[in-house]
Amino acid sequence: MSSAPELFSLDNDAWQVRIAPSLGGSIVEARWRGRDVLRPTPAAELEARNVRKTACYPLVPFSNRIAFGTFGFGDSRYTLAKNLAGFAHAIHGVGFQRAWSAHASNANTIDMRLAHVPDEHWPFAFEAQQRIAIDGDTLTLSLRMTNTDTCAAPCGAGWHPFFPLDTAAGATRLSTAWTSMLVSDANDLPCANTPPPQLGALDDTVVDNCFTGWSGSAHIDTPHHRIAIEANDALRCAVLFRPGGQPFFAFEPVSHANNALNGNEPAMHVLSRGEALEARVAISLQARNTESLRSES
Repeated sequence: MSSAPELFSLDNDAWQVRIAPSLGGSIVEARWRGRDVLRPTPAAELEARNVRKTACYPLVPFSNRIAFGTFGFGDSRYTLAKNLAGFAHAIHGVGFQRAWSAHASNANTIDMRLAHVPDEHWPFAFEAQQRIAIDGDTLTLSLRMTNTDTCAAPCGAGWHPFFPLDTAAGATRLSTAWTSMLVSDANDLPCANTPPPQLGALDDTVVDNCFTGWSGSAHIDTPHHRIAIEANDALRCAVLFRPGGQPFFAFEPVSHANNALNGNEPAMHVLSRGEALEARVAISLQARNTESLRSES
């Protein structure tokens, strides 16, 4: 029988964040001035340790899909075990399905680590260090991926945050800049590039695509607050996932294109032995107006 994971809490005057290191290094709740910024994890899903229903989880050492779990790198061909039931592809890396260890924590910061040894899900050794921190109205996510293998290895990083949609209160809109959208085929794999479409209200949008040439900056305007997202240069793409009929969407800052190991650009980073990749996203909140800020405090 599953049991709920141990939770660590970050709290200041603005944020209340709960993290479950042993459940894929995930965030299970992130509230700002009393409102959910990320989709909260239902108690039953937390008890069942269902990481895919959490508020946010890290994507390491790759994002999204590797077609049918196979790829070539160097002079070798690799076949990965499928890691989600019902999926034909390897997806989202290994980090979200492994227990991370909490190495240090206080009211404002938690540091977590994951050491991976080669297995059927990923053939290269690495160490991941994840830090989640709050400072004022900003929540910052940081990842440091170090190649601990004996040879060069591909490496990617990112996060999969879910944002709630309060359609009854009004529209939610995303504002950002990117240069192209990867069109998916019947296998949910990129098959072409196209100019990105104009996005309307996310409440009325259905999309599940990777966007390349991302500026690294975005704003999400909800009926209650504005979310400003700022990423470092390592995160060159973003995946927008808004399933029809669901009260949430995901906006995922990531370092490479879907199925990058099979030729889609931008490619994954290649790290030499001992080399590290560092990714960072800052999520800053602002009330829609001063009146709503007072009412939510």
